[in-house]
Amino acid sequence: MDYIDQKYIGILGVRLEQFKKKGKGLWQCRCPLCGDSKKDKTKARGFIFEYDGDVMYKCHNCGVATSFPSLLKEVDINLHKQYVLEKFGNKNKRKKPETVDEFFKSVKNKFEGKTFRLHGLNRIDKLDSNHPAKQYCDNRKIPIEAQKRLFWTDTFKQWAHSKNKEKFKVIKKDEGRIVIPFLSEDGHLIAFQGRTLDPNNELRYITIKVDETVCKLFGLEKMDTTKPVYVLEGPIDSLFIPNSIAMAGSDMNKKCVMNKDTEFVIVMDNENRNKEIVNKIAGFIDNGFSVCIWDENIKQKDVNDMILNGMSAEQVFDSIKRYTYKGLQAKMRLAQWSKV
Repeated sequence: MDYIDQKYIGILGVRLEQFKKKGKGLWQCRCPLCGDSKKDKTKARGFIFEYDGDVMYKCHNCGVATSFPSLLKEVDINLHKQYVLEKFGNKNKRKKPETVDEFFKSVKNKFEGKTFRLHGLNRIDKLDSNHPAKQYCDNRKIPIEAQKRLFWTDTFKQWAHSKNKEKFKVIKKDEGRIVIPFLSEDGHLIAFQGRTLDPNNELRYITIKVDETVCKLFGLEKMDTTKPVYVLEGPIDSLFIPNSIAMAGSDMNKKCVMNKDTEFVIVMDNENRNKEIVNKIAGFIDNGFSVCIWDENIKQKDVNDMILNGMSAEQVFDSIKRYTYKGLQAKMRLAQWSKV
């Protein structure tokens, strides 16, 4: 942790309730995002800490886990701007962009395609055209640019154990799988999914967390919170939709995001006869999210199936935007769409 991080932790700490240093690289405070306990004013469940060379923030009350710069931006945007300029402004004599936001995006872009924690894997787009994983992605019409975010390993269990020592402690027989990495907004590996190519393997997907403190969402490192963010069920479906993330079995909730002003549009699979899907959409509506309730003329169950059946990614995205609803309008539309 460098001097600038420590300096701004101290500046922010003056404004935080119950703020105190707990040890080397660790500070405690009442969470400025959720307010912490309303009944007990002595409780302080927010922690600023150093993790793998970076400074992070975690609240054990509301569950928010994010980087220190993101916390700073949420609490005091002007202080965040000062921090960014001081920490990165003259680094490598970069030309200063027109706005601080543009500069921050340029810093964030350094994480795109970052594979420093993915050694031992082969990127899908670099595989031979006759490799089964490459053929699988080509057959599913996954764009080449999106294939750069997918990887392959012949020894999935061994690689998974290297990232989470609690998994596959005894490996009798290993297997090859496509690896779908889940990165944080700052580019850290927080989880990953392994997709088998064996049609006889009943366990098609294996999802493993690396960092238990964060929400398991795919695509956070590419998310632009200044625009609507589309939240799909599966990572592969999200590869076709601009500015999208994927839940991958998680329950998306507003504790998983820092920018409360961002519009999140929930895009569940197109299964109006699936009671679980319908109930989840209803829950998202009740929680204030915008939702996509599909055009009834579309029969395919998910985005990739729509692409495989002749729709372009642009057509699918246009349909999602056209059939997005919120509040009472969403409830009325869901009642019309549902067949359960």
